[in-house]
Amino acid sequence: MNFDKQRRLVERLLERTRAGELVWQESIRPDVFQAAFQNSSVQIKSVDDGRFTEFHVSIIDAIGRIVDDFGRDELDRDSPRQPGSWSRALEELYALARRSALRADDAIDSILAEIE
Repeated sequence: MNFDKQRRLVERLLERTRAGELVWQESIRPDVFQAAFQNSSVQIKSVDDGRFTEFHVSIIDAIGRIVDDFGRDELDRDSPRQPGSWSRALEELYALARRSALRADDAIDSILAEIE
């Protein structure tokens, strides 16, 4: 299976999230964050097996079914990027999605306003 579309999706999600153009929300499950689109949504989750933490992206359709799920193993397969770079990309996307969903910048701005 070719994962070019999934790689392109992760790159675009990263770009839009870095630019503050994509709003992420908390999911009902801990350590899962989601961005809603017109007919579907994207979730990124942290999976800790006790030794390593990995990140997975799920595509959810309009009725709540997971229609695709992938992580670094799938993205690294036949990728022109250096091995391991997709792991770092997913980790960054997760961290940015978490900050967006939890409104970390708003909390920091509030604290700065009080102490400056």
